Amino acid sequence: MRIRLAKRGDCQSLGEVIVGAQRSAFEGRVPEPCLSELPVSTSVANWRRAFDSGAFDSDDQVLLVAGTEPDKVVAFVLAGGYTAGLFRDQSVSAAYAREITSLHVAPSWQNRGVGRSLVEAAAAWLLARHAKALAVRVLEPNPNRAFYARLGAEELGSQPYDWAGFATREVIYGWPDIRRIRGAA
Repeated sequence: MRIRLAKRGDCQSLGEVIVGAQRSAFEGRVPEPCLSELPVSTSVANWRRAFDSGAFDSDDQVLLVAGTEPDKVVAFVLAGGYTAGLFRDQSVSAAYAREITSLHVAPSWQNRGVGRSLVEAAAAWLLARHAKALAVRVLEPNPNRAFYARLGAEELGSQPYDWAGFATREVIYGWPDIRRIRGAA
């Protein structure tokens, strides 16, 4: 498994991974309109716009991909985004200034260490930029929430979330010290 910076040519794979991973995680747990609101074509277009806007050209955030071949992406992590305004509890924003915005692993690659490797790589990237704490928001119906606890994240609280008219909650996890993420130091 190779981890590298994402490039614009990865947009199709990024769209396929996010849609496939969401469907796998949430099918039968959330209403169908939640799952069908983001088709692969829309996701691919969103990724292209993000690349074209220069969203990944600074030290504010990083988009890392994991793959088995140079152009075969099976997972990704978007990390580094600032949390100001994302959490209703401002003390959480103050203590956890950066976040993992998105982590998705293709269903056939789950439970093989790919997600863990991506989180560790993102943590190392953030440590190199002097970040100290890291948070992640995970939807309550997500069956993969325990993944973050296994990596040492603490549950910090929750807040309401509306997903295409479906009322749920985001559970907020955090690492007060990014070095606590296995392999990040």
